[in-house]
Amino acid sequence: MPTAAAPKVCFGSFELDRQSGELFKLGHKLNLHGQPIEVLSILLEHPGDVVAREELCKRLWPEDTFVDFEHSLNTAIKKLRQALDDDPDAPRYIETLPKKGYRFVAQVEPAANSVEPLVAHASPSAESEAHAIAEAAAPRKSRRWTITAALILILAMGAAAVYRLYHPRTPYVTGIHQLTRNGRVRGAGYGIHQVVTDGTRVYFDDWVPGPGDMLRIGQISTKGGEISHLDLPQIPFPQLLGGSSDGSELLVVDGWSSGLDGALWQVPLPNGPPRKFGNTPVAVAALVPGTQSLVYSQGPHLRQLFVGSIDGTSHPLLTAPHEISMFVISPDAQRIRFEMSDQLWEASLDGTGLHRFLPQINRPMCCGAWGPDGRLYYFAVQEQGVWNLWVVTEIDRVGRKRAAQPLQLTFGPVSFTTPAFSRDGKQAFALGTVLSGELLVYDTASSRWSQFLGGISAGYVDFSRDGQWVTYVAFPENTLWRSRADGSQRLQLTFPPIGRVINPKWSPDGRLIAFTEWGAPEKKVYLVPADGGSPMLLLSGDLGPSDPTWSPDGKSIAYSGVSIQDGTGTEVRILDLETKQSRTIPGSQHMFSARWSPDGRYLAAQADDMSKLFLYSFATGRWKELAQPEAGGVGWPSWSHDSRFLYANLSNQRIYRFPVPEGPAQLMAKVFSVQATSPTFVGSAAFTLTPDDRILVLRDHSTDELYALDLEYR
Repeated sequence: MPTAAAPKVCFGSFELDRQSGELFKLGHKLNLHGQPIEVLSILLEHPGDVVAREELCKRLWPEDTFVDFEHSLNTAIKKLRQALDDDPDAPRYIETLPKKGYRFVAQVEPAANSVEPLVAHASPSAESEAHAIAEAAAPRKSRRWTITAALILILAMGAAAVYRLYHPRTPYVTGIHQLTRNGRVRGAGYGIHQVVTDGTRVYFDDWVPGPGDMLRIGQISTKGGEISHLDLPQIPFPQLLGGSSDGSELLVVDGWSSGLDGALWQVPLPNGPPRKFGNTPVAVAALVPGTQSLVYSQGPHLRQLFVGSIDGTSHPLLTAPHEISMFVISPDAQRIRFEMSDQLWEASLDGTGLHRFLPQINRPMCCGAWGPDGRLYYFAVQEQGVWNLWVVTEIDRVGRKRAAQPLQLTFGPVSFTTPAFSRDGKQAFALGTVLSGELLVYDTASSRWSQFLGGISAGYVDFSRDGQWVTYVAFPENTLWRSRADGSQRLQLTFPPIGRVINPKWSPDGRLIAFTEWGAPEKKVYLVPADGGSPMLLLSGDLGPSDPTWSPDGKSIAYSGVSIQDGTGTEVRILDLETKQSRTIPGSQHMFSARWSPDGRYLAAQADDMSKLFLYSFATGRWKELAQPEAGGVGWPSWSHDSRFLYANLSNQRIYRFPVPEGPAQLMAKVFSVQATSPTFVGSAAFTLTPDDRILVLRDHSTDELYALDLEYR
């Protein structure tokens, strides 16, 4: 069979299955799919021949596709070479011919699918002789089979024992019991859902209504009942980070009492005076089982982890490419797992071996926790706005840990994260969240909030230029919709497999809506027709493009992103929709979240650490920093519709209006009191503006309740 027509082809240690679009190395499937596989398949159709870049672009993208061809093709080739471990300067597989194209240079052969068995045909006399010999040997064969069967039984029993030793039984949820019924938000706005149990009681963050809305550490019996609170006068804003492996103490931070970090405390259980853990402020921390040490992070960048001890000494553990969220240490104190860019990552506790954990799952993941014996690992996966619990068996193979096939445990509609376990492993305790919201508009004259569009549960609202149409992202589903400005003629525009959507923007002519798919870890920009249809991929690649913003003439789109390779490639670019070419705005390094002014004269952007707000003038070609009236993070910039003002949220609490090009900022609204959030980032107070520049926010009505999940092992 010719190589070009073979459904499976081999080269080196690799095999490509063209029909399934899968690439194997020495029999193991590689995590490569999409355009890199398509490029490889095209090159393998004519090994040794040059395939022009124009031909590849034509085969990969239809003529009506809006995409930065050069950047996207370069990204596909880069990912393919990484999978093949191929050096572009000394290629073994793919050779680059500058200004021409690519050539596959390795030897290619069709894969061998099957081998015909050899069949021997005996003569009649030989068959008779064989029959006589068989009858004579029958008694001996019977005894032999008896012995063989006994040996097989013994081996099977031994294999079963070994399997049970190295493959723990799989848990299944057989019952779910609600322990609390107060309907209050318990830390959901901060994205922290830690739960700890000492075997008789369960401890958790609990918002207590009243003057100032206090955050306290709540406790309740594992059987349910009344909630009480720990008395911790030494800790003004206690927030639960975790506990010791034996359940004898809690680890509590004074919730960012000094900037992003706070003092760390150990709280003995069931009662006792708290002890301060050293003098180093932390953002997040976890105790190392069986030691007097812990791992911690500090703001504002949260990319570096440290190991500290109770005597105050510390040393760096590792530096990650992106910000690290909650992390957990394995019971044997050998590994650390944490959330980064909506995925789970793992490293040794000496800081080496950083890699993705369960890379086959491409949906958002978070909130991992080991079971009591360290052989089961639980985590959460998000789908259609709901977090479901999953579990994976940790198989020990001659001192090396390997993860088996993950299993889903819960199936909505309640979101579960970060469980804690009874000592016998028969119950898990977790906060279950029911997500909901209400769209509000602010009236500056009366200083009051009221419902908008009937108070739908949605955010990221954007209006067409004529003010007749509106687009928004539903919460918690994270799907894109459009409707008339009065809420009529609603139409859903995105469906799975497209994931979480952020910041949709109408084109100036009202025909298209640009939006970002906030993927895990890759981000992509799409265009979708306003009257419905399949979204068209516009931008993807290593930069992780996001936040598209239209030029007033609709001929260009500015966007930004953060490199998914090393996390340092933040910059603002402009894509020409006619030539499909992108250019970088000079001086925009370490900036993102670009916003084009309606009059076309300016671009606004914020620093990648969200500490500063910048303004770029197309007339002068220069950036200038806007003076902020208070210290703290800045986010969600938005232009007034006459381009005279730039609005931004400072410290996630107050929205200011900045005169352009300069002038003192004015306080316009306080959003913390209405618990403003966003459809994608819970607790981040996103806002947009109506055509008459009224402020729109999504009020968070989500509630957390504590649940007990019964586990049965099979």
